[in-house]
Amino acid sequence: MTADTELVTRLHAWLDRVHPHTGPIALAYSGGGDSHALLSITALWARARGIALHALTVDHALRPESRAEADQALESARRLEAEPVLLRWTGDKPATGLQAAARQARHVLLAEACRARKIDQLLLAHTLDDQAETVWMRLQAGGGWRGCAAMAERAASPVWPQGRGLELLRPLLDVRREALRTHLAAADEGWIEDPSNTNPRYTRVRVRESLARLEQAGLSVDRLARWAHEIGAIERSERRAAAALAQDAVRLHPWGGAELDVERLAAAAPVIRRRLVDAVTLAISGRADTPRRSALDGLVDSLLRRRAGSAAGVQTLPWRGGSWIIRDPGAVLGRVDRPCRKSFPLLQNSARVWDGRYEIETSGVNIIAEPLGKGYKGVGDRADLEAIPGLARSGLLTLRSSGEVLAIAGVRDHPQLGIVPLMAQRFHSRLLYDAPPKQGVGQLAPA
Repeated sequence: MTADTELVTRLHAWLDRVHPHTGPIALAYSGGGDSHALLSITALWARARGIALHALTVDHALRPESRAEADQALESARRLEAEPVLLRWTGDKPATGLQAAARQARHVLLAEACRARKIDQLLLAHTLDDQAETVWMRLQAGGGWRGCAAMAERAASPVWPQGRGLELLRPLLDVRREALRTHLAAADEGWIEDPSNTNPRYTRVRVRESLARLEQAGLSVDRLARWAHEIGAIERSERRAAAALAQDAVRLHPWGGAELDVERLAAAAPVIRRRLVDAVTLAISGRADTPRRSALDGLVDSLLRRRAGSAAGVQTLPWRGGSWIIRDPGAVLGRVDRPCRKSFPLLQNSARVWDGRYEIETSGVNIIAEPLGKGYKGVGDRADLEAIPGLARSGLLTLRSSGEVLAIAGVRDHPQLGIVPLMAQRFHSRLLYDAPPKQGVGQLAPA
């Protein structure tokens, strides 16, 4: 038996196409058959091109054997000349929804590790079988056809703001799991068998068993995965149509608002309108979770009717003849029943993200990041606030020292304070994560 040289050649060509430079790259590595096959092939590619390959192993600490398995994975990565990195999920674990919580924690740990190492691409070893299982799980859960688009070869990290700027790469979505194990056996490479992969208490394991029976009955797993790919192409077309609409219909402002052209919005197909407002809402709210369909429909209706409305952490309002989406001030300042004022001190020469919308770095000391507040305390001359809707002003990001306002995001700068708006990046990652930015799509208007 010989290793699959065609698979190796094809994967190396794919990697050359998506990573055409010598910067570092990371790979999520459990030591299981799929990730070990991907690491062994990627390590050859990285060594030949002088690229630093980091193997990131997450120990979820859910089983007594997990630490020993993580150590084994680290040793395998070291043997393949990848840089091994151990990441541990610490703290209390939820009694329900454990798999979803573990997935969220894993993505956060992976994203933070990549950011710490200045890595902007992370390889994942999802296979054609994983794709088919995901489609079947979503169908069983009653998901719509868009959910069946399942996983994409290239996608933005699902966690925000930790995953900002991180691209997920899945080069094995057209490869069967069994083919990878055959390749490893031919190369005399062993792998770790995770017992949870055969534990029927987990939904994915039960789905895997169901698909095996369906495949015996004639329903091809390849066909399910191919269906997901075709639906994904339609879903990408919707996103790109929304991005094209955004070029003329959306203007993001660095102080944290978006101005929308209602006439152009009204002329678009309802599904494209919803896509666009979804991306704007995520950008302006800074939230990690995507808005509910009902919330989006309400926001679209408020915009088209040119009236005030609120949902998903944002507000719509008509102002000076335009229609706007702004951050809901109550979500930043807090409410009587939900105190949540977003205020924290900044450490010198370290970056922090405020409200999921701004990255702040300062060389000064005793600097506080907080919303401006309704009293405009310490602002002084308010002339530079006149170009901002009154309802939005209290929630503006403000940097203060001893009560004095030193900087206001998108309004006032300070030489020792760096404020980077993240709205355009969030907007772009929602609509065009698998394509280079287009001029004018999700770009910030001048301050």
